[in-house]
Amino acid sequence: MGRFAWVARRCAWVVLMLASSLGAAQTAEQIVRLKTRGDVEQAYWLLQRPTPTKAVALLMTGGYGLLKLRQTESGVSSDKTGDSYLTLNKELFLDDETAVAIIDAPNDQWNFGYTPRFRKSAEHATDVGVVVADLRTRFPAAKVFLVGTSQGTTSAAYAGKVLGAKVDGVVLTASVFEWAPPAWRLLHDANLSGFDFSTISAPLLIVHHADDRCVATPFSAAEKFIGKFPFITVRGGEPVRDNGCGPLGPHGFLGREQPVAAEILNWMHGRPFKAEIQ
Repeated sequence: MGRFAWVARRCAWVVLMLASSLGAAQTAEQIVRLKTRGDVEQAYWLLQRPTPTKAVALLMTGGYGLLKLRQTESGVSSDKTGDSYLTLNKELFLDDETAVAIIDAPNDQWNFGYTPRFRKSAEHATDVGVVVADLRTRFPAAKVFLVGTSQGTTSAAYAGKVLGAKVDGVVLTASVFEWAPPAWRLLHDANLSGFDFSTISAPLLIVHHADDRCVATPFSAAEKFIGKFPFITVRGGEPVRDNGCGPLGPHGFLGREQPVAAEILNWMHGRPFKAEIQ
C-alpha cells in the first residue's frame, strides 16, 4: 500500500471514530428524582438528544421493576434484576425525535420492588402521573407514551386508565394476559386477564411474539385482541436462552429487538407501521 493511500485510510478511520464519539456525546443522560407522595422519592432515567423532541417513551420494565438507579463515573447504572426487553434495548427507542425515560420503583417499594398489587394501585398511578407531568414540563411540545413489557404492562395499563388524556398513548409488549403460577408468590397477581381495555382513553398498541412461551404471556391470550386494537405480531428471531419469561427469547423479542422498536416508534409518531414482523 502506498503512503498516500495509507494516510487517506488512516484519516478516514479517524473521522469515523470522531463522528461516532460525537454521536455518543450528543446523548445526554441523567437520573431525575421527584417527590410524589409526601417524602416518597420516584426516580427515572432520562436519555435525550439535543434536537427537538416530538415524543417521549416512558419505559416500564417487567418483573419486580427494581432498577435502583445510581450515578457512577461512567454514567447511569441499574441493577440487572430489572433487565427486560425495554431496558436492554433502550437506545433503540432513542433518536433525534424521541427521548427515553425509564421509571424505577419508588423508594418505599425497594424492599421487594413492584408487586402486582402496587402496580394496580392509586399510589403507583400518582407516581407515574408526577413523572409524566415532569416530562411535560421538560418537553412541552412532545407527546408522552407509556410503554410496558411483561409485568410492566400491568403498570402501563392501570396507570394509563387513571391518567387518561394526560398521556398520548399506551404500548403493551409481551403482556401478562394470564395468571402466573402460585409458586411465583408476589408476582402471581400480576395479570391483565380481567382488565377492561376500553377504559384506556388514549390510543393503545399491543405487541406480542407468536412464539412467546411464558406461562403468563401466551400468544393465544394476546391474539384475541387482533382487530380490536392496533396489533403487531412478531415472528422468528432466536430461540429461548432463559426460563422463557425473561428477555433472552421470544418473550424479549430476541433477534427481533430493532424492528420491534422501529415499528413501535412508527406508531408513536403517527407513521405507517407493520402489523407483522418476520
